[in-house]
Amino acid sequence: MQPLDEAANLQACVDIEDSFIQKDLSGKALSCLHELEEPYKEVFMLSVFGQISLKEISRIFGKSESWARVTFYRAKQKLIEKMR
Repeated sequence: MQPLDEAANLQACVDIEDSFIQKDLSGKALSCLHELEEPYKEVFMLSVFGQISLKEISRIFGKSESWARVTFYRAKQKLIEKMR
């Protein structure tokens, strides 16, 4: 039974490490999102956190759906750059 206990302990350590890594990444992502300029920040937040469609976001801003799609894409690219 010793190998199962060791395997369970090893998995628990890996899970804890993954949790810390995810928290660190989440914190960094939120910090980078906070630094993002408008309208990128708001479009990204509405889409990701608010789960609002890009079509609806375009209506909110009084812009085309294409504008919302491009703005969301650029927001993601800016976040990726900031997180590097």
